[in-house]
Amino acid sequence: MSTLSPRTEDRFRIPGVDQWASRVGLGGAATGGHGWGARDDDAAVAAIRAAAEAGITFFDTADVYGLGLAERLLRLGLDQIPGALERSVIATKGGVRWDDHGRTVRDSSPTHLAAAAEASLRRLGVECIPLYYLHWQDGKTPLEDSIGALVRLREQGKVRAVGVSNVLPAELRVLASARIAAVQVKGNLLEPDEAFAVAEAAQAIGAVVICSSALADGLLSGAIGLGRVFDQDDHRRRYPLFQPGAFEEALRRVEIARGHADALGRSVAQVALRWLLDCGSADAVLCGAKRPEQLTDNAGALGWSLPPDRLHALARGVPMSTGSAFKRWREADTRRARRPAS
Repeated sequence: MSTLSPRTEDRFRIPGVDQWASRVGLGGAATGGHGWGARDDDAAVAAIRAAAEAGITFFDTADVYGLGLAERLLRLGLDQIPGALERSVIATKGGVRWDDHGRTVRDSSPTHLAAAAEASLRRLGVECIPLYYLHWQDGKTPLEDSIGALVRLREQGKVRAVGVSNVLPAELRVLASARIAAVQVKGNLLEPDEAFAVAEAAQAIGAVVICSSALADGLLSGAIGLGRVFDQDDHRRRYPLFQPGAFEEALRRVEIARGHADALGRSVAQVALRWLLDCGSADAVLCGAKRPEQLTDNAGALGWSLPPDRLHALARGVPMSTGSAFKRWREADTRRARRPAS
């Protein structure tokens, strides 16, 4: 039986970070603009302001998003609301460097990570980063050496907590002594497998789980249709769910989720986010946004819970693949759904 257990409130704490954070967070990839098509700085700053005004206090970004732009815009947006920066838990990442021509390469060497963290501190305008992740491994530096560099940053007081992203469950188990506080993994209602697999390993070492791509890069917003054409520099042109065949099937399953959302008087995005929050695989979920109205809708995933029958029906009808960890959870959920009330 799955060991995953759901949370009962809509705020969470990252081990080592004193502040509470909202379980819906704003992801910075779309804000920075890298690989997300057309955007503008003013709209991005307005989205950050809208997130803070809607009660979102968790902001996730990375130095490579927009090649430093996303971090600068995050500070600019939070600075426009008195006290917002102090109330917020900010997470950023290092592990990718770029040159003067904007060409990127993964670099998880201790030397680069130390320099990257210093640059992020300057762009964010803070003395200590609440949560700092290893973004990517470079295939050359041993994982233990990369994490050791982040642990030193924690010991120096430059970061409060250390996290990892894009790692395998088996890799997490060997990092237990490093006191990893958070693990970021892709996970959403259409693609839950990786999140459930990582969640089991993360919870075993006491780390919180943060799901990125919680709306499947916009598919679960309910606003994308068959006729949607993406810009040449939009990464979704290459994303598997947006390829012929998979795209049509994904949209069919989004319509299943829409039926549940309509019955609940909610948006598709709110139901998709709430499912992740209620099923036990995620302590928090991240959504990207380039416009303020998107944030208002996403924040509406907080403050309520899915009825158990809806949670079960969504798990049966919407996901496009079922890995072993998700199957264990779903089977346990099925047994709970069939158990008579006492």
